[in-house]
Amino acid sequence: MFDNIWDLLIETRRKDQSVITPRTVMVVLARVAKVCSVRQTVESFRKFKKIVPDFGTNCFNALLRTLCQEKSMTDARNEMKEYGVYPDVPAYNAAIRNFCIAKRLGNAYELVDEMVNKGLSPNATTYNLFFRVFYWSNDLQSSWNLYKRMMVEGCFPNTQSCMFLIRLFKRHEKVEMALELWGDMVDKGFGSYTLVSDVLFDMLCDMGKLSEAEKCFLEMIEKGQKPSNVSFKRIKVLMELTNRHEAIQNLAEKMAVFGRPTQICERVMTPVAEMGELDI
Repeated sequence: MFDNIWDLLIETRRKDQSVITPRTVMVVLARVAKVCSVRQTVESFRKFKKIVPDFGTNCFNALLRTLCQEKSMTDARNEMKEYGVYPDVPAYNAAIRNFCIAKRLGNAYELVDEMVNKGLSPNATTYNLFFRVFYWSNDLQSSWNLYKRMMVEGCFPNTQSCMFLIRLFKRHEKVEMALELWGDMVDKGFGSYTLVSDVLFDMLCDMGKLSEAEKCFLEMIEKGQKPSNVSFKRIKVLMELTNRHEAIQNLAEKMAVFGRPTQICERVMTPVAEMGELDI
């Protein structure tokens, strides 16, 4: 069925071996796996050993990703053992992703433990696979427990994980958790201040946490990061309601270091009832 593909690959190899890469292996195997059995997919993979000049872990990762989608990870791992090649972190992540999609989190956690036992360190991508599942299942406690585990292990969340966390905290109105995440970001320098701060300030302003919002706003500026004008305006409204005009002027002056001064003369009158009780 795929004779033309193999003829083309062999001809390409004769002209330039470097053109055939692990990415080529992944693309071809994905097409084979769509219409053929697992056995035929593995046989196609073995053909690449004669074609790919650098037949190593990356090629086996391509097989693993393909067979994970076909829910046959065991075949891929057996192939790796046969050739004396063992999974690396990207390979484990591919398998963990498959278990997370299938909601088999117990199996996914077993692979994480297996990684650690073999001397491999789960990375931010590994944990992000879990955060995605927890976010969509609205599982706050599991997200928090996983975050604490990451911090203990010294693996910091990437921006996507931080966004899953902060949105979940906002949904559950968990101010203390949100502020702890923000504090870790400021202290350790991970995640995107701009993306996370918009959700954080929105949450704090909704709950009337003016002091906390002002503190985080100033911390962001001290780190050389510009808060959005939307966040500034939301905090400004709360300050106007409590007649803290000097504080508004201070924030505006701080924001001026990023360019055109923020306009503060226009007042936005928002009913107190809409803002909730203010903590100042």
